Amino acid sequence: MPHLRHGPRAQSGWKVISIQTPIFTLLVAGLLTGCASSSPKDSFSQVQSIANERLNKRIQWNTRSSDDQAAQRAVDDLLAHPLTADIAVQIALLNNHRLQAIFEDLGIAQADFVQAGLLQNPVFNLSIRFPNQAPGKTYLDIAAAENFLNIFLIPARKKIAATQLRQTTARVSDEVLSLAAQAQSAFYDYQAAEQIVELRRSISDAAGASYDAATRLRQAGNITELAYLSERSQAARATIDLTSAKADADDAREKLNALLGVWGSETDWTADKHLPELPGDEINPQGLESLAINQRQDLAAAKQQLQANSQLYGFTVDTRFFAEASAGVEGERETDGQWRVGPTLSVPVPLFDNGQAAIPRAAAVVRQSQQRYIELAVEIRAQVRAARARMLNARQQAQFYHDEILPTQQKLLDQTQLHFNGMLVDVFGLLRAKRDEIDAAANYVQALHMYWTSRAELQRAVGGRLPPGQMVMPTSQPATSQPAADEHQHHHGDM
Repeated sequence: MPHLRHGPRAQSGWKVISIQTPIFTLLVAGLLTGCASSSPKDSFSQVQSIANERLNKRIQWNTRSSDDQAAQRAVDDLLAHPLTADIAVQIALLNNHRLQAIFEDLGIAQADFVQAGLLQNPVFNLSIRFPNQAPGKTYLDIAAAENFLNIFLIPARKKIAATQLRQTTARVSDEVLSLAAQAQSAFYDYQAAEQIVELRRSISDAAGASYDAATRLRQAGNITELAYLSERSQAARATIDLTSAKADADDAREKLNALLGVWGSETDWTADKHLPELPGDEINPQGLESLAINQRQDLAAAKQQLQANSQLYGFTVDTRFFAEASAGVEGERETDGQWRVGPTLSVPVPLFDNGQAAIPRAAAVVRQSQQRYIELAVEIRAQVRAARARMLNARQQAQFYHDEILPTQQKLLDQTQLHFNGMLVDVFGLLRAKRDEIDAAANYVQALHMYWTSRAELQRAVGGRLPPGQMVMPTSQPATSQPAADEHQHHHGDM
């Protein structure tokens, strides 16, 4: 991170832009500025390159071209197939309308860069005064003036605008990476929500079966009112939990739809409703913070903003006295018909304002930008550590559920089934064991969900593609994240 020394004049990182350049060179530069391109193609190419390198994804700026039509066809084709997290990210990058609006910032910044290289239009003044007595003639006063110092300031203005264009390019690149992470996390949210719905439905079915059995036994007078009401209450809670899970799944789907930029029939996409299992390798922890500092585009944008503000400080120092000076030619016709033509010069007199406010303000903006840059760098490092800690903690929990809790719950259910078959456990005990197994599966899904969303957050925190992983020990024994559907039917059949 750069260290800028504080002081009344630019030092070290504060680069003052000098306007003392040969007049001929400046005049030629000023005349050639009209040739600058207003197309932001080069800037967008840089954003495309980052999207390809960091995400292995394609982006397209919708400018009503044939390429845009090809991108829309690609989106339609992707929506026609079952979605994955990878496909969801690609659709969002091609179809998200907020991102398309952000791309327009490149055009605005490019236009500002072109504008910075243009000469100001000369000002033409015409005054006409009519005599009130003959034979006087009409009095004419004609003048044309140009801010001649603007010619000398063009290189400095263009340099500042170029830095601001680079800052915009980095910021837009960061928005691309941010959208990719949001779409990935939203897809995992949807998968987890749908998987929880299935589990809650299984719990509701089991609770409903238990309640039906309790109802029949109560009618026969074989259980107490307390036991009957307990089963009824559990069935009601299971129904509410299922309804709530469905609402969460609908909400997660709509949040994903918004990021994908789809509406109407496009929202009829399908996807696997189960989260992927834990990967066999894990992210190498070495160098993640340094990788983030080198890759994060929002930090690059903050650095460019700091540089632009430093350049503006130097510009303010150099132009504090004569920024509005103008020169031109003036002609006036007297009432006797005689013309007088000559040069005109307009220079502000720095009597009251000699930069005593503008210069300290510009210096404060530089110091502020420096502190914000350092703050962001510190925050980025914290984000990396926090995301990786959440990911590893979630992996440990999911691994424990997979290796220990789920197999144990399965064995408990199997043993309860044997006791039920031997009439050593009643039907309520069997159904409670089934509910406990499904509850454990739901907790496993939540841990798995936390793992994948934290992994997406870590990818966002490092600013792009994660480094290669290192192998971890495989799970000790197979376990399913959700009880098989036929198991539930089998147990009910045994009742």
